[in-house]
Amino acid sequence: MEKRKKIGVFVANAHMDHPKKIIRSIYRYFMDKKVDVHFLLGTESGSFYHGLNDDSNDFDYQYLSMFDYSFFEDFDLLIIAYGSLNTFQELGDKKTFLDKFKNIPCIILEDNCPPEIGINLIADNYHGMKECVEHLIKEHGYKNIVYLSGPANNDDAAERLQAYLDAMIENGLPVDDSMIEYGDFSENVDKQIYALFENNENIDAIVSANDEMSTTVYQICERKGLKVGKDIAVTGFDNMRFAWCAKPGLTTVEQKSSNMGKRAGELAMDFLNGKEIHSERIPTEFFVRGSCGCNGTKRTTSDREENKMEHAIEEMRETWGQAISGPMALREMIQVSEDETAFYTLMAQMLVRQGAKSSRLYLQKTPMVNVRHSDWTMSDKLDLVFEQEGTNYTIFGREHAPEVSKGDGLTPKHDANEYSHLYFSYLLFDGSRQYGILTTEVYYKDVSTMYLYTLEIGTALHFRELTKRTTEDRERMLEQNARLNMSASIDPLTGLLNRRGVNEQIGRLIAINEGQKACIFIGDLDHLKQINDTFGHGEGDFAINAAAQLLRRVVGDDSPLGRIGGDEFLGVFLIDEKDNAKEEVKRRISDVKLSAEIFNTVSGKPYYLGVSVGTHIFTCNSGVALKELMKYADEELYIAKKSRRENVARENANVESFDIDEALFEDLDKEDDDE
Repeated sequence: MEKRKKIGVFVANAHMDHPKKIIRSIYRYFMDKKVDVHFLLGTESGSFYHGLNDDSNDFDYQYLSMFDYSFFEDFDLLIIAYGSLNTFQELGDKKTFLDKFKNIPCIILEDNCPPEIGINLIADNYHGMKECVEHLIKEHGYKNIVYLSGPANNDDAAERLQAYLDAMIENGLPVDDSMIEYGDFSENVDKQIYALFENNENIDAIVSANDEMSTTVYQICERKGLKVGKDIAVTGFDNMRFAWCAKPGLTTVEQKSSNMGKRAGELAMDFLNGKEIHSERIPTEFFVRGSCGCNGTKRTTSDREENKMEHAIEEMRETWGQAISGPMALREMIQVSEDETAFYTLMAQMLVRQGAKSSRLYLQKTPMVNVRHSDWTMSDKLDLVFEQEGTNYTIFGREHAPEVSKGDGLTPKHDANEYSHLYFSYLLFDGSRQYGILTTEVYYKDVSTMYLYTLEIGTALHFRELTKRTTEDRERMLEQNARLNMSASIDPLTGLLNRRGVNEQIGRLIAINEGQKACIFIGDLDHLKQINDTFGHGEGDFAINAAAQLLRRVVGDDSPLGRIGGDEFLGVFLIDEKDNAKEEVKRRISDVKLSAEIFNTVSGKPYYLGVSVGTHIFTCNSGVALKELMKYADEELYIAKKSRRENVARENANVESFDIDEALFEDLDKEDDDE
């Protein structure tokens, strides 16, 4: 089968207007093309987390690892919207970042790049911004114009700043450092705007390097009692939604984001078809609205823009309406977090409800812990925990998860003649713990909603990890307690129960076998003192162990049996209703004696092993007192001892002490069979 072409798209801040337009235009362009496109989404920072971004809970650094997941794919070409990546993330040196992908052909958007890396596609920032600033100077006569720049390490921001400086200098207007502040292209620029007001008196106009920051300029002007368009002029760059719905409308420069995305798609297709491609500039267009003091003499707000505003409001309502179900899904997943199958089933069902055509959940072998300003190491393998196709899904779980290695691909393989599949991947993390990625096939309008869901999924995965760890700790503690209880209930010499242990188990057996006949017995090793005194305590211990094993073989593994003194044993066994109780007990006592005689025949010991047994038959019920039962059995034991050997020593015996030989008991079993 002919190899299916696959394009990777790196883009960040998908909630912001400019990146959103790029995503939309690339998505639309490739819908009817016979290639697959995989969007890897970076940070959602700035205004999205306004008020939350402090050192204690800022987790944008997690997204620095997002693009390393691309190594699990097999891309034929990358479209890297570097400007959006570099807005909030600390990518460091551009060449160092891009060098990681030097083996894959690249188209770099919104930023310049070295020719050996690829080609670049960037807006005509300079001429657009220069036209805007010159409009303020020449049409309105403003002189005291201050500038709110974007990040210093961003090429778009640098070109726009240079245009402002050139326009001011060419028109004889002085500029000093106090007239320029550097923001981050987000709404979170209150500090910079207040600094411009504090360091400059009688400001005529504030030129903002993008529309997103202009929204905060509007707010602060209102707080200071200044009317935009009358008391002070404000301009932006991008022509985002705010520009044409603000009151007054924002004078701005349109970056033609949609054109950039579409052109990136066209160049990508040309490259895949073997054509030579080159770097390009995307033209910009200047829009005049009321914020600069004009009455809308050039490209004013139109009916089309009013319709766009209504559409945008409706889209926001729909997005947030869908987002309400996120916390509900999280609660459901948390409630079943101990059940792996139920947990991932709910996750898959949530994705189906949200319209995902397909999805795959890839998890790290163990969570990757990322700490701000530290390096990380990407795993060589990921686990495919579940996959979903339409309304069908398969839950593999961690134990049976298929492994995916670098280069295997994160999305299904399709026929080369099939129309495009367009995927979006989201990072899954909670705090410093990163779990993996979710790759899903959704409509581009649902990208922001799905992002909110993946935040919930990250939290759910963290909760499941904590639950699993708690469960494992609890099981480990129970196991340790069980071992401790066992060691407290076990006789160390024989491995049988001790007095405490056998008393508890006999009590339990009686309680759960109400109405059934049983027999209690007390066994006593004959002449232990003589064995100890004559042959040593080593032989005495051997004899005790041998007696314990003889009794265990007779009563069975499921019956309580314990050593309750130096040479005394206590046990209970149930009697089948179909058996004659007295005959059953008599048979078992005979088995003890016969086993002892067989043992004496094959043991080679200088003494005879003998065990006297006293028994008492009773019926299990809650009123039975173990002390009374033992009293009756002890009376029978006293009688049995009268018939034991007077002397256990064999004549002319001389033997060295040795440990129990398991083979000896194998011989004993064989003798039993022969008998």
